[in-house]
Amino acid sequence: MPTFKGTNLHDIRLKNRAVILKLVATEAQTSRADISQKTGLTKTTTGNVVADLISENIICETHADNIENGMGRKPISLDISPKSPCLCGMLVTRSKLSVVFTDLKGNILVQKDYEYDHSITAASLVDILLALYNELYVSFARRLIAIGIASVGPVDIVKQEIASPPDFYGIYDLPLPELISKKTGIPAYIIHDASAGALAEKVYGMARELHDFIYVQMNEGIGAGFILNGQNYSGTFGKSGEIGHTSINFAGPPCHCGNIGCLELYANVDAMNAKINHSKKLFASSAKLPDRCAPYTWSEIVTAAEASNFLAMAALDEFCAYVSRALANTISLFDINHVIVGYDSPPQETIVIKMLAENLQSIMNKSITVEKSCFGNNAPIVGAVALIANQLFDGSWKF
Repeated sequence: MPTFKGTNLHDIRLKNRAVILKLVATEAQTSRADISQKTGLTKTTTGNVVADLISENIICETHADNIENGMGRKPISLDISPKSPCLCGMLVTRSKLSVVFTDLKGNILVQKDYEYDHSITAASLVDILLALYNELYVSFARRLIAIGIASVGPVDIVKQEIASPPDFYGIYDLPLPELISKKTGIPAYIIHDASAGALAEKVYGMARELHDFIYVQMNEGIGAGFILNGQNYSGTFGKSGEIGHTSINFAGPPCHCGNIGCLELYANVDAMNAKINHSKKLFASSAKLPDRCAPYTWSEIVTAAEASNFLAMAALDEFCAYVSRALANTISLFDINHVIVGYDSPPQETIVIKMLAENLQSIMNKSITVEKSCFGNNAPIVGAVALIANQLFDGSWKF
């Protein structure tokens, strides 16, 4: 079970408020009695804080499902109020910009996306994000607290800027939070997209009870986020997690990042397509993916592999073999045995997870738990919101 610590001392009432808010936002069917039991707060203290949060329209009582099997009444549950303040999340990738508004539970209420397949400037990136934000905001009735931004990395969390992502149209040293905050009038903060994915799982997802795990994001590159001792670890400057630019071949070709033989030179969609096209010449037509000139997308290859298409399976297996080698090194360094992977695929797909788990078992000669993110490819933008929510839930930020 997650650990929630509270106190009955009046001078840290705000901390108790944050602890209770976190429980209501992240635990299903939470009652006053549940809160007292999990935090150690007295019923009086719990009742007083809950009353304050209700009066401020931050939480509310819910009377659904009060009767259980005809055997009396269940305790009244608490939930986030439909009038409560909300959070904004923004996502910056090499081909898509997104903006969402969510409640304090991380539920996406509204969303706008901008997909592009062309070069983009720093100025136009900011303008597009603001345009998406304004489209949502003009008809949104609830107050927004702050904005979290998840971006392709490296990201400098000390300077709060997009640092120097490879192949990102020459955009670097961009103080995006500052520019967004000036135009919206609310605070904005930035985080690396893979670190955001890890935070999404820790705050709202399947990893709320885990103290240590690695989150791997596979989308236009390969990045990693780390939760260590229950906290998001981003490194000294927030530039950790660039697992895609760790070398898996010291005799390999140079990478645009300046390293040699980087993982992303071998584990990428172009390499998977090359594998498929080469193998098409060797196998019967019944084993082929549909012939076409355009390359297959990641999602198409994964879907075909899940359906036991041999060519797709071979390409995906090679991809996962490369990723597993780099991941095994990372696991050894941190002594972690739990990995959560986020990527775009049908909800029921499991082949990527199976391949990674089997490869890691073979390489490391021990069982490593590998799970698919419950947010799929949306983990980074949910994590952008979790970046703000986490500050509310640990009492470091009052609203």
